[in-house]
Amino acid sequence: MSSSILEIVAPHSLGAAAVVRSDGDLALHGILLEWTVGANSGGEWPPPADWNDGDAAYPHFYEVWLNGGRIKQTVGLFWPAEAPGWILARSHWVCLGTEPDLEYRVKIRAKLDNGSWSEFSNEIVVDTGSPRPYTSVGPATGPSRDPAAGLRHGSLSHPASRAVLAIRDDDPADICIQARKLNTSATWQEVAPPAAAMLADPPWNGSYLEYRKFFRGQDVASAGNPAFSGLDLVGEWPTTILSAADTEHAFSYTYNAHHVDPTWTHQWFITKDDWDPDGVLSWDDLEPVPFMTEIHGDPGITNYCTEAIPRTKHGRHMVVNVWGGHGGPRLPDGTLAGEFFVSCSDVEFV
Repeated sequence: MSSSILEIVAPHSLGAAAVVRSDGDLALHGILLEWTVGANSGGEWPPPADWNDGDAAYPHFYEVWLNGGRIKQTVGLFWPAEAPGWILARSHWVCLGTEPDLEYRVKIRAKLDNGSWSEFSNEIVVDTGSPRPYTSVGPATGPSRDPAAGLRHGSLSHPASRAVLAIRDDDPADICIQARKLNTSATWQEVAPPAAAMLADPPWNGSYLEYRKFFRGQDVASAGNPAFSGLDLVGEWPTTILSAADTEHAFSYTYNAHHVDPTWTHQWFITKDDWDPDGVLSWDDLEPVPFMTEIHGDPGITNYCTEAIPRTKHGRHMVVNVWGGHGGPRLPDGTLAGEFFVSCSDVEFV
Protein backbone atom coordinates (compact mmCIF):
# COMPACT_ATOMS: atom_id res chain seq x y z
CA MET A 1 0.00 0.00 0.00
CA SER A 2 1.44 3.35 -1.02
CA SER A 3 2.25 6.13 1.42
CA SER A 4 -0.32 8.38 -0.27
CA ILE A 5 -3.08 5.89 0.53
CA LEU A 6 -1.81 5.57 4.09
CA GLU A 7 -2.06 9.35 4.43
CA ILE A 8 -5.71 9.17 3.33
CA VAL A 9 -6.89 6.42 5.67
CA ALA A 10 -4.64 6.73 8.73
CA PRO A 11 -5.97 8.96 11.53
CA HIS A 12 -3.87 11.93 12.57
CA SER A 13 -4.15 15.26 14.40
CA LEU A 14 -5.83 13.56 17.35
CA GLY A 15 -7.58 15.74 19.90
CA ALA A 16 -8.89 14.49 23.25
CA ALA A 17 -10.90 15.95 26.11
CA ALA A 18 -12.30 14.66 29.39
CA VAL A 19 -16.08 14.48 29.16
CA VAL A 20 -18.72 13.29 31.62
CA ARG A 21 -22.25 12.18 30.86
CA SER A 22 -25.11 11.30 33.16
CA ASP A 23 -26.53 7.80 33.43
CA GLY A 24 -29.47 8.19 35.75
CA ASP A 25 -28.01 9.49 39.01
CA LEU A 26 -24.56 8.20 38.05
CA ALA A 27 -21.81 10.11 36.28
CA LEU A 28 -19.95 8.14 33.61
CA HIS A 29 -16.57 9.67 32.84
CA GLY A 30 -14.92 9.35 29.48
CA ILE A 31 -12.59 10.75 26.87
CA LEU A 32 -13.97 12.30 23.70
CA LEU A 33 -11.64 11.65 20.78
CA GLU A 34 -11.69 13.60 17.52
CA TRP A 35 -9.23 13.23 14.66
CA THR A 36 -8.64 13.96 11.00
CA VAL A 37 -8.96 11.22 8.40
CA GLY A 38 -8.60 11.95 4.70
CA ALA A 39 -10.23 15.32 4.00
CA ASN A 40 -12.48 14.92 7.04
CA SER A 41 -11.42 17.29 9.81
CA GLY A 42 -14.90 18.09 11.11
CA GLY A 43 -17.39 20.87 10.58
CA GLU A 44 -21.16 20.65 10.32
CA TRP A 45 -21.30 21.73 6.66
CA PRO A 46 -20.35 21.17 3.90
CA PRO A 47 -19.41 17.48 3.79
CA PRO A 48 -15.71 16.67 3.32
CA ALA A 49 -14.51 16.62 -0.27
CA ASP A 50 -13.96 12.85 -0.08
CA TRP A 51 -17.27 12.05 1.68
CA ASN A 52 -18.68 10.35 -1.44
CA ASP A 53 -22.25 10.28 -0.07
CA GLY A 54 -21.06 8.32 2.96
CA ASP A 55 -19.00 5.79 1.02
CA ALA A 56 -15.75 7.45 2.03
CA ALA A 57 -12.44 5.60 2.20
CA TYR A 58 -12.25 6.00 5.96
CA PRO A 59 -11.35 3.16 8.34
CA HIS A 60 -14.15 1.30 10.07
CA PHE A 61 -11.95 -0.33 12.70
CA TYR A 62 -9.75 1.45 15.20
CA GLU A 63 -7.77 0.61 18.30
CA VAL A 64 -7.57 3.02 21.24
CA TRP A 65 -4.51 2.74 23.48
CA LEU A 66 -4.60 4.22 26.96
CA ASN A 67 -1.40 4.58 28.97
CA GLY A 68 0.84 2.98 26.38
CA GLY A 69 -1.51 0.06 25.75
CA ARG A 70 -2.05 -1.00 29.35
CA ILE A 71 -5.73 -0.49 28.50
CA LYS A 72 -6.90 -1.10 24.93
CA GLN A 73 -10.21 -0.85 23.14
CA THR A 74 -11.24 -2.11 19.71
CA VAL A 75 -13.70 0.23 17.99
CA GLY A 76 -16.00 -0.68 15.11
CA LEU A 77 -17.12 2.66 13.69
CA PHE A 78 -19.93 2.95 11.15
CA TRP A 79 -21.94 5.97 10.11
CA PRO A 80 -25.01 7.14 8.20
CA ALA A 81 -24.68 8.74 4.76
CA GLU A 82 -26.60 11.84 5.83
CA ALA A 83 -25.35 14.61 8.12
CA PRO A 84 -23.75 14.43 10.65
CA GLY A 85 -22.31 11.14 9.40
CA TRP A 86 -18.89 12.59 8.63
CA ILE A 87 -18.59 13.84 12.22
CA LEU A 88 -19.47 10.38 13.54
CA ALA A 89 -16.79 8.94 11.21
CA ARG A 90 -14.02 10.87 13.00
CA SER A 91 -15.00 10.85 16.67
CA HIS A 92 -15.45 8.38 19.51
CA TRP A 93 -16.29 8.51 23.22
CA VAL A 94 -14.25 6.13 25.42
CA CYS A 95 -16.08 5.20 28.61
CA LEU A 96 -13.85 5.20 31.72
CA GLY A 97 -16.52 4.25 34.26
CA THR A 98 -17.57 6.08 37.40
CA GLU A 99 -14.13 6.39 39.05
CA PRO A 100 -11.51 7.29 36.44
CA ASP A 101 -7.81 7.79 37.02
CA LEU A 102 -6.66 11.39 37.25
CA GLU A 103 -4.71 11.23 33.99
CA TYR A 104 -4.55 9.13 30.83
CA ARG A 105 -2.28 9.08 27.80
CA VAL A 106 -4.27 8.24 24.67
CA LYS A 107 -3.47 7.49 21.04
CA ILE A 108 -5.26 5.63 18.25
CA ARG A 109 -4.51 3.62 15.14
CA ALA A 110 -6.69 2.25 12.33
CA LYS A 111 -7.03 -1.07 10.52
CA LEU A 112 -6.07 -0.63 6.87
CA ASP A 113 -7.47 -2.41 3.82
CA ASN A 114 -4.60 -4.91 3.79
CA GLY A 115 -5.36 -5.95 7.38
CA SER A 116 -2.37 -4.19 8.93
CA TRP A 117 -2.51 -1.42 11.49
CA SER A 118 -1.65 2.14 10.58
CA GLU A 119 0.95 4.12 12.44
CA PHE A 120 -0.26 5.54 15.73
CA SER A 121 -1.62 9.04 15.89
CA ASN A 122 -0.04 11.63 18.11
CA GLU A 123 -0.44 10.89 21.82
CA ILE A 124 -2.50 13.21 24.05
CA VAL A 125 -2.36 13.54 27.84
CA VAL A 126 -5.88 13.96 29.26
CA ASP A 127 -6.55 15.35 32.74
CA THR A 128 -9.91 14.05 33.99
CA GLY A 129 -10.13 16.46 36.93
CA SER A 130 -12.43 19.00 35.26
CA PRO A 131 -14.49 17.20 32.62
CA ARG A 132 -16.90 19.08 30.40
CA PRO A 133 -20.49 17.88 29.87
CA TYR A 134 -21.05 15.40 27.06
CA THR A 135 -22.69 16.74 23.91
CA SER A 136 -24.04 14.25 21.40
CA VAL A 137 -23.32 14.73 17.69
CA GLY A 138 -25.62 11.91 16.58
CA PRO A 139 -29.33 11.90 15.79
CA ALA A 140 -31.83 12.09 18.63
CA THR A 141 -33.68 8.98 17.43
CA GLY A 142 -33.27 6.10 15.05
CA PRO A 143 -35.66 5.01 12.29
CA SER A 144 -39.24 4.65 13.46
CA ARG A 145 -40.41 1.07 13.89
CA ASP A 146 -43.12 -0.95 15.55
CA PRO A 147 -41.58 -2.44 18.71
CA ALA A 148 -44.07 -5.32 18.55
CA ALA A 149 -43.09 -6.31 15.03
CA GLY A 150 -40.77 -9.23 14.42
CA LEU A 151 -38.69 -11.31 16.73
CA ARG A 152 -36.38 -9.85 19.35
CA HIS A 153 -33.32 -9.52 19.42
CA GLY A 154 -30.12 -11.50 20.08
CA SER A 155 -27.34 -12.85 22.27
CA LEU A 156 -23.68 -13.82 22.17
CA SER A 157 -23.36 -17.25 20.58
CA HIS A 158 -19.55 -17.52 20.82
CA PRO A 159 -18.60 -17.64 23.54
CA ALA A 160 -22.08 -18.94 24.29
CA SER A 161 -24.05 -16.79 26.71
CA ARG A 162 -25.88 -18.27 29.67
CA ALA A 163 -29.17 -17.52 27.88
CA VAL A 164 -28.05 -19.43 24.79
CA LEU A 165 -26.85 -22.39 26.84
CA ALA A 166 -29.64 -22.66 29.38
CA ILE A 167 -32.62 -21.54 27.29
CA ARG A 168 -31.98 -21.90 23.56
CA ASP A 169 -29.76 -24.99 23.58
CA ASP A 170 -31.21 -26.83 26.62
CA ASP A 171 -27.70 -27.57 27.88
CA PRO A 172 -27.83 -30.62 30.21
CA ALA A 173 -25.52 -29.14 32.87
CA ASP A 174 -27.13 -29.18 36.31
CA ILE A 175 -26.97 -25.41 36.70
CA CYS A 176 -28.64 -24.91 33.31
CA ILE A 177 -31.46 -27.23 34.39
CA GLN A 178 -31.84 -25.22 37.62
CA ALA A 179 -31.85 -21.97 35.64
CA ARG A 180 -34.64 -23.18 33.35
CA LYS A 181 -36.74 -24.05 36.40
CA LEU A 182 -36.28 -20.57 37.88
CA ASN A 183 -36.77 -18.60 34.67
CA THR A 184 -40.31 -17.64 33.72
CA SER A 185 -39.31 -16.63 30.18
CA ALA A 186 -38.02 -18.98 27.49
CA THR A 187 -37.10 -16.19 25.06
CA TRP A 188 -33.31 -16.50 24.97
CA GLN A 189 -32.81 -13.45 22.76
CA GLU A 190 -34.69 -11.06 25.04
CA VAL A 191 -32.58 -10.76 28.21
CA ALA A 192 -33.34 -7.13 29.00
CA PRO A 193 -34.61 -5.11 31.96
CA PRO A 194 -38.37 -5.47 32.52
CA ALA A 195 -40.46 -3.22 30.28
CA ALA A 196 -41.91 -1.54 33.37
CA ALA A 197 -38.42 -0.54 34.52
CA MET A 198 -37.52 0.89 31.11
CA LEU A 199 -40.80 2.82 30.97
CA ALA A 200 -40.24 4.21 34.47
CA ASP A 201 -36.67 5.32 33.72
CA PRO A 202 -36.05 5.19 29.95
CA PRO A 203 -32.68 3.93 28.70
CA TRP A 204 -32.78 6.29 25.70
CA ASN A 205 -32.44 9.89 26.88
CA GLY A 206 -32.69 11.52 23.46
CA SER A 207 -28.92 11.55 22.88
CA TYR A 208 -27.45 8.23 24.00
CA LEU A 209 -28.19 4.98 25.81
CA GLU A 210 -28.26 4.96 29.61
CA TYR A 211 -27.64 1.39 30.78
CA ARG A 212 -25.43 1.59 33.86
CA LYS A 213 -28.26 2.86 36.09
CA PHE A 214 -30.07 -0.48 35.74
CA PHE A 215 -27.26 -2.50 37.38
CA ARG A 216 -27.45 -1.85 41.11
CA GLY A 217 -27.19 -5.36 42.52
CA GLN A 218 -25.80 -8.78 41.80
CA ASP A 219 -28.05 -9.45 38.85
CA VAL A 220 -26.04 -8.50 35.77
CA ALA A 221 -26.64 -11.82 34.00
CA SER A 222 -30.43 -11.45 34.21
CA ALA A 223 -30.35 -7.70 33.41
CA GLY A 224 -32.25 -7.27 36.67
CA ASN A 225 -35.23 -9.07 35.15
CA PRO A 226 -36.92 -11.64 37.44
CA ALA A 227 -38.03 -13.56 34.34
CA PHE A 228 -34.37 -14.56 33.86
CA SER A 229 -33.33 -14.90 37.50
CA GLY A 230 -31.93 -18.37 36.82
CA LEU A 231 -29.10 -16.78 34.84
CA ASP A 232 -27.79 -15.19 38.06
CA LEU A 233 -27.22 -18.55 39.74
CA VAL A 234 -23.75 -19.19 41.14
CA GLY A 235 -22.19 -22.53 40.27
CA GLU A 236 -20.48 -24.61 37.62
CA TRP A 237 -21.66 -22.93 34.45
CA PRO A 238 -20.28 -24.46 31.23
CA THR A 239 -17.36 -22.40 29.96
CA THR A 240 -15.92 -21.63 26.55
CA ILE A 241 -12.17 -22.20 26.44
CA LEU A 242 -10.09 -19.28 25.16
CA SER A 243 -6.34 -19.41 24.69
CA ALA A 244 -4.54 -16.95 26.96
CA ALA A 245 -1.68 -16.96 24.44
CA ASP A 246 -3.83 -15.74 21.54
CA THR A 247 -3.31 -12.16 20.48
CA GLU A 248 -6.74 -11.96 18.83
CA HIS A 249 -10.09 -13.26 20.06
CA ALA A 250 -13.27 -13.62 18.00
CA PHE A 251 -16.87 -13.22 19.16
CA SER A 252 -20.11 -14.10 17.37
CA TYR A 253 -23.54 -12.61 17.95
CA THR A 254 -26.76 -14.28 16.83
CA TYR A 255 -29.42 -11.74 15.88
CA ASN A 256 -33.15 -12.19 15.59
CA ALA A 257 -33.44 -8.48 14.84
CA HIS A 258 -30.27 -6.64 13.84
CA HIS A 259 -30.72 -2.92 14.45
CA VAL A 260 -28.24 -0.71 12.64
CA ASP A 261 -28.53 3.03 13.09
CA PRO A 262 -26.41 5.67 14.86
CA THR A 263 -28.24 5.19 18.17
CA TRP A 264 -27.33 1.50 18.54
CA THR A 265 -24.09 0.44 20.18
CA HIS A 266 -22.41 -2.79 21.23
CA GLN A 267 -20.14 -2.80 24.27
CA TRP A 268 -18.09 -5.76 25.49
CA PHE A 269 -16.78 -5.86 29.06
CA ILE A 270 -14.75 -8.46 30.96
CA THR A 271 -14.36 -9.20 34.65
CA LYS A 272 -11.43 -7.83 36.63
CA ASP A 273 -8.41 -9.98 37.40
CA ASP A 274 -9.50 -10.48 41.02
CA TRP A 275 -13.09 -11.50 40.25
CA ASP A 276 -14.24 -14.56 42.18
CA PRO A 277 -16.01 -16.90 39.72
CA ASP A 278 -17.57 -18.73 42.67
CA GLY A 279 -19.41 -15.57 43.68
CA VAL A 280 -22.16 -13.42 42.24
CA LEU A 281 -21.61 -10.90 39.44
CA SER A 282 -22.17 -7.19 39.99
CA TRP A 283 -21.23 -4.34 37.66
CA ASP A 284 -18.32 -3.39 39.94
CA ASP A 285 -16.73 -6.76 39.10
CA LEU A 286 -16.18 -5.59 35.49
CA GLU A 287 -13.26 -3.66 34.05
CA PRO A 288 -14.55 -0.08 33.66
CA VAL A 289 -13.36 0.37 30.06
CA PRO A 290 -15.09 -1.92 27.53
CA PHE A 291 -12.49 -3.83 25.54
CA MET A 292 -14.57 -3.58 22.37
CA THR A 293 -17.34 -1.34 21.08
CA GLU A 294 -19.32 -1.05 17.87
CA ILE A 295 -21.24 2.09 16.90
CA HIS A 296 -24.13 2.03 14.40
CA GLY A 297 -23.30 -1.44 13.13
CA ASP A 298 -23.39 -3.17 9.77
CA PRO A 299 -26.09 -5.78 8.98
CA GLY A 300 -23.48 -7.95 7.28
CA ILE A 301 -21.30 -8.22 10.39
CA THR A 302 -22.08 -10.81 13.06
CA ASN A 303 -18.50 -11.74 13.99
CA TYR A 304 -16.28 -9.37 15.94
CA CYS A 305 -12.53 -9.58 16.50
CA THR A 306 -10.40 -7.84 19.09
CA GLU A 307 -6.78 -7.69 20.18
CA ALA A 308 -7.68 -5.63 23.24
CA ILE A 309 -8.39 -8.25 25.92
CA PRO A 310 -5.70 -7.82 28.59
CA ARG A 311 -3.07 -10.55 28.58
CA THR A 312 -3.44 -10.71 32.37
CA LYS A 313 -6.63 -12.76 32.07
CA HIS A 314 -6.22 -16.34 33.26
CA GLY A 315 -8.67 -18.93 34.49
CA ARG A 316 -12.42 -18.29 34.63
CA HIS A 317 -13.88 -14.93 33.66
CA MET A 318 -17.14 -13.47 32.42
CA VAL A 319 -17.61 -11.56 29.16
CA VAL A 320 -20.57 -9.18 29.33
CA ASN A 321 -22.12 -7.64 26.21
CA VAL A 322 -24.58 -4.74 26.26
CA TRP A 323 -26.30 -3.96 22.96
CA GLY A 324 -28.94 -1.27 22.72
CA GLY A 325 -30.27 2.01 21.43
CA HIS A 326 -33.46 3.74 20.37
CA GLY A 327 -36.38 1.30 20.39
CA GLY A 328 -38.27 -0.66 23.01
CA PRO A 329 -41.65 0.01 24.62
CA ARG A 330 -43.63 3.15 23.88
CA LEU A 331 -43.95 5.92 26.43
CA PRO A 332 -47.32 7.66 27.01
CA ASP A 333 -46.33 10.40 24.53
CA GLY A 334 -45.78 7.80 21.81
CA THR A 335 -41.98 7.98 21.76
CA LEU A 336 -39.83 4.91 22.30
CA ALA A 337 -38.19 4.44 25.69
CA GLY A 338 -35.06 2.75 24.37
CA GLU A 339 -33.89 -0.78 25.09
CA PHE A 340 -30.81 -2.91 25.52
CA PHE A 341 -29.99 -6.60 25.68
CA VAL A 342 -27.47 -8.30 27.94
CA SER A 343 -25.33 -11.36 27.23
CA CYS A 344 -23.12 -12.96 29.88
CA SER A 345 -20.69 -15.63 28.70
CA ASP A 346 -18.56 -17.76 31.02
CA VAL A 347 -15.07 -18.25 29.60
CA GLU A 348 -11.85 -19.86 30.76
CA PHE A 349 -8.43 -18.67 29.64
CA VAL A 350 -5.92 -21.52 29.49
